[in-house]
Amino acid sequence: MIVSMKRLTLVGIRQEEGDILRALQKAGAVELISVTADDDGGDVSRRLDEATERIGRFSESLSAIRPYAKKPGFLAPAREETLERMQQDVGEAEAASDHIRAILEEKKQIEARLEKDRSTYTALMPWADMDQDMASIASTKFTQYFTGLVDPAAEAAIREQEAISAEFYGEPGNRAAVLACLKEDARLVTGFLKTIGWTDVAFPHMKGTPKEAMLALEQDEIAGEKRLIELQNELESCGVSAAILENAADALLIERDNLAADVQVEKDVSVFRLEGWVRSDETDKVEQAIRSVTEDYYTEYRDPAEDEVPPTVLQNDRFNTPFESLINLYSLPDARGIDATPYMTPFYIFLFGIMLSDTGYGLVLSLGAWLFLKLKKPTGGLKGLAMVLFWGGISTMVWGVLVGTFFGLDFDTIFGTVDKFPLLIDPTGNPVGMLLFCLLLGIIHISCGHLIKMKMCFEDKDWQGAVFDNLSWVFILIGLVLFALPMASTFFDPPFELGWYNALHLNTVGIGLILLGSVMILLFRGRDKKNPVMRLASGLGGLYNVTSYLSDILSYARLLALGIATGYLAMVFNTLCTMLMGGSGVMKIVGFLIAVVLLVALHLFSIAINTLGTFVHCARLQYVEFFGKFYEEGGRAFKPLQYKTKHVQISK
Repeated sequence: MIVSMKRLTLVGIRQEEGDILRALQKAGAVELISVTADDDGGDVSRRLDEATERIGRFSESLSAIRPYAKKPGFLAPAREETLERMQQDVGEAEAASDHIRAILEEKKQIEARLEKDRSTYTALMPWADMDQDMASIASTKFTQYFTGLVDPAAEAAIREQEAISAEFYGEPGNRAAVLACLKEDARLVTGFLKTIGWTDVAFPHMKGTPKEAMLALEQDEIAGEKRLIELQNELESCGVSAAILENAADALLIERDNLAADVQVEKDVSVFRLEGWVRSDETDKVEQAIRSVTEDYYTEYRDPAEDEVPPTVLQNDRFNTPFESLINLYSLPDARGIDATPYMTPFYIFLFGIMLSDTGYGLVLSLGAWLFLKLKKPTGGLKGLAMVLFWGGISTMVWGVLVGTFFGLDFDTIFGTVDKFPLLIDPTGNPVGMLLFCLLLGIIHISCGHLIKMKMCFEDKDWQGAVFDNLSWVFILIGLVLFALPMASTFFDPPFELGWYNALHLNTVGIGLILLGSVMILLFRGRDKKNPVMRLASGLGGLYNVTSYLSDILSYARLLALGIATGYLAMVFNTLCTMLMGGSGVMKIVGFLIAVVLLVALHLFSIAINTLGTFVHCARLQYVEFFGKFYEEGGRAFKPLQYKTKHVQISK
């Protein structure tokens, strides 16, 4: 069901605002509504920015040392800490973060310098044979120098220039040159160099010959690499600070959320006013939280006004609650609408099992989900999804028994039966009958959506909408089933005979229901229109929707498609691995070992990929075909001020 919400107004003494906000955050029962302008807050806004910046620093430091921190097991539950301990770790975390950031900054500077030195070393290589100090090659009052790279083919052309004195270095394919000319010939030489593919290169600001500079760069690189190793070892040793940084980061997250709440509160010199949403069943919890810090306050609770949009909170029993995660993946219902969770849950479990339909796969899925829940102890949406997969695995096991498969092996093979093992449903032996069964499930599913909508209409005292807009389609859908049943009965295994008399009656009743539903839509779909022509046109438009319903019903063919795909994929894997077990002697043993490993890996892959497909397609049938008949989306999640952590759980 959807929990009703109350609008809270809280007025308290200004000096006690911080204590009250912390008490409300601990209770986690109030979603604040901002009642201040965006530029309000002053010092609080500054502290909020500081907290955000510190969280960023801690996160950066954590990312740097996380590869070297002690890693909990995959199924290990989240670490628990008290809030007091987390707050105490902030000071130590600041020091650790500063140290880590200093290491990272020094590493960054050394790596940048080494990259620059390597580039300089590469640039000096063509001049390695030059025995002249690079600093001495500088233009004077009467002489102009040019240093650069030149195409070897242009070397002869340079030597022919009487105005140029040239020295060449390097390999034939990578010639470097130092040219000199009189200052008065510099313009002419510059123009000449442009015609021969000359590339200017400036010597680095280093002393000595290029070879001496290269040797200095090599020594610098050795020292730099050595220092990088020292810094890396130092960074790895900081891995022990990961837990402290996690505690401090989460403590600052809580502080930041508290400061963000403070900004939303209206303040005066002596009092403050807070507005928010509270679940109607948690008003006492809010009162107790406030009274734990002060007796001087005033609260008022009222129902939402017509123009107010309260958050949506779903509340169901233990069995249905996990399936709220599927609603959250789609869209929360309008706060004044209906909770679809209890209506969707049995259909989702039922259809999930049909799509996967293998006893072995269902066993692995349920067992894996159960172990994940017991060992990892997840919370929130992750826990809900794990429970969905657990119940989906149970349904898969049941359907696996009905269709007679265990990891792709049929029961005849497993039990060695001579006669065919009796099955209630045989999708591979009688796919047409299974297809008709799936389409029948689709009709039931869609009809239930209309029945839920009828219930909603009656609650809103809209009996015409219930009868003419929903019951009419239920008549048509049931009529289609009754009309087609005599023809479809022959496709079931074993076929059942209705007899011509019963078949005639079913056909007659089916046609009657179809006509009744069609007339109801034709005459009353446009009941709000006074013009009879427009009213009839609206009714015809409503009847045209029968094509949409046929499309919706055919969508349930995916139940058969995915079920058969799962079974045949498992059978192919079994066949491939059986072929590997052939041979004799040592090869038979090797083939058997390889086949066992491969069989486990392939079936795990099949479980993963088919479970994903089943999860998505089963959800689609709920979201499109089922919800489309009654669901009113558009709700927003309830986001109370509470302890929100990223790395640890707050222990009570």
